[in-house]
Amino acid sequence: EALPGSHMIVSCTTRPPRDYEVDGVDYHFISGEEFAEKVLANDMLEATCFNDWFYGTMASDLIDGWNIGVFNPEGWESLNQMKSPDLHVYGFYVSAKDKTRLLRQLNREENPDVHEIIRRFKADEEDFANLAELPPLYWLVNEDEDDLQDIVCEVIAWAQEHN
Repeated sequence: EALPGSHMIVSCTTRPPRDYEVDGVDYHFISGEEFAEKVLANDMLEATCFNDWFYGTMASDLIDGWNIGVFNPEGWESLNQMKSPDLHVYGFYVSAKDKTRLLRQLNREENPDVHEIIRRFKADEEDFANLAELPPLYWLVNEDEDDLQDIVCEVIAWAQEHN
């Protein structure tokens, strides 16, 4: 928990877990049928398909208070289109040096698949290339290689001031 009353959202996916991933911590790993049921029951705040796998955020995973999630541009745009008086959405883009991003990805696993990490790194560059076309985002630059929890605390402090 970054701050009292805050909660890190755990997204759902239909893809199998990677060796280092833990169900309920990194993702909720569910079947395609379960995912479809959640979409039909309006339990998905946002959902997307990437590389033939589905990803989404369950409304039932939210708590009262601050819910913090990591989204790709498509997920952010989808969340912004929601019209709910009970849901206030703030978007922050945290930029980090390429070296920092690569080192974090490489250091997550004992024996990382370097080719997969490079593929994901390049895919992120493409996915995030057109941020100016998205709904407004607040920019945070992580030049000092701060811990992600410190950045989350900054975001929550900002949102509390502006709410």
